[in-house]
Amino acid sequence: MIQTGMRLAVAVVALGVVAANAAQRMPLMMSVGCVVQEGEQWWIVSATEPVEITEEVSPEPDVSTPLGEGRLRLIGTLDEFGVSNHTGHKVRVKGIRIKGNDETRLNLTSLRHLLPACE
Repeated sequence: MIQTGMRLAVAVVALGVVAANAAQRMPLMMSVGCVVQEGEQWWIVSATEPVEITEEVSPEPDVSTPLGEGRLRLIGTLDEFGVSNHTGHKVRVKGIRIKGNDETRLNLTSLRHLLPACE
C-alpha cells in the first residue's frame, strides 16, 4: 500500500513538471505605432519592436518616441478601447503578443493616445 502511494506521489510530481514545462509564458508587451484599419482588421503599423513589461508600473513612452517598422494586428475587445477613434493617430499599446508565421498579433489590454497624427 505504501509503495502504491509513493508511486502515485511520484507520478503526480512528474505530471506537474511536464505541465509546467508545457505551459507557454505569455508576458505583457508594449509598442508604439499608428492605428490603421485594413478591411475588417485593425493594425498598429510603423510599430516599434514590442518590449516586455517587467515592472509593475512600466515607464510610459512619450510623444517623441520614434516609430519603428513593424506591424501588429490588434485582436481582442477593440471596441472597449475605442480603437476606431484613433485611426491615423500615434498610440502606445499594451497586450499579449502572439507570434504567427504570417503575422504578429497583439491581444490588446491597453491603448494610450500620443499624437493626433502618425509622426
